[in-house]
Amino acid sequence: MVTGSLGADRAVATLGQLKGGAQKLGQMLALVSDGLPPELGQRFGRLFAEAEPRPFDELRAQVPECVYEIEPVPFAAASLGQVHRARWLADGRPVAVKLLYPGIADALRADLDNLDTAALPARLVGGAAVMLSGLRESLLAELDLRREAAHAQTIAAALAPWPRLRVATALYADERALVSPLLEGPPLHRVMAPDGPGPANPLQVADDVVAAICGPVFSRHVVNGDAHPGNLLLLPDGLGVVDFGAVAPVPDVPGLEATLDRLLAGDRRGALAGLGIRAAALEAELQPLLGPLSPGAWDFGHDTLMADLGEVKRRNAFALREVPFAADRLPLVRATLGLHHTLRRLGVCYPLGESLGRLRADARTHSR
Repeated sequence: MVTGSLGADRAVATLGQLKGGAQKLGQMLALVSDGLPPELGQRFGRLFAEAEPRPFDELRAQVPECVYEIEPVPFAAASLGQVHRARWLADGRPVAVKLLYPGIADALRADLDNLDTAALPARLVGGAAVMLSGLRESLLAELDLRREAAHAQTIAAALAPWPRLRVATALYADERALVSPLLEGPPLHRVMAPDGPGPANPLQVADDVVAAICGPVFSRHVVNGDAHPGNLLLLPDGLGVVDFGAVAPVPDVPGLEATLDRLLAGDRRGALAGLGIRAAALEAELQPLLGPLSPGAWDFGHDTLMADLGEVKRRNAFALREVPFAADRLPLVRATLGLHHTLRRLGVCYPLGESLGRLRADARTHSR
């Protein structure tokens, strides 16, 4: 295993040589980097930023005929493609055109062959090996833009109880392009510290982020595993949600709700099992990591959970490496990591458990 600063440098260099898989892996490393020494977290965190765009001439042939006045300079570039402003032919409204990179499927398959080697330093954090194994299986599915368009409809319906959240459902999709109404606003990761000054009302943004990530779990029993700060746009009256390649069902939501009720009552017994984590002999050491779901507010601004998890792993290296959670929980785990990362960067003292309880009530009221 490669460790330390040299290991991080090697991993970042390796990831920089990859294509689509590198950015997805980089995002996951950034989300768990709170458990690494600061200098390592900063190196991995750089991979959370947008990818370098491709020249428009390489993608021009993929532009669908249903748009016009497409801007050659993209306003966003991600792991699998980039996004350009244009106008919808039918009525002239502004739209966002997502274009997959030519040859990205072959490049991604090559990345997956190298993923295990590149991900070695991520195993400094317990459970990362299991997570990255599941990530391999989901990446290729994210190349299906027609599937992503259907997922956008699902998430739009799932977020209907929360009017501050906006989803730009697709107007058109084929195997190489996806067209959606344009949502104007900076990605949240550019606004939050250390990249930006922070939002004017961080507690309101925290409410919106929790609803965007966790609301669909209660309303439609689905989760968007890619609802991280790069895919949440800060709008004047809420948040815009984009990128739906990693939407998946959440198993046993009634069990999750029952576990939440126990945690809000201050009872952590059996909570890890209720959340789908079979901790065995490490139950007592891992239970304190459930603190954010306890009654009252949790100080995310001074949160040390990922570092605490790293310390538990150092004391129980082989045991924690094997802490299992089922593969069908992986999208929810990804979303949870994204939520924790976002609340930490917002620096809020926030009652997460109580907020989840309110979301569940909202979902039930809306379904009547």
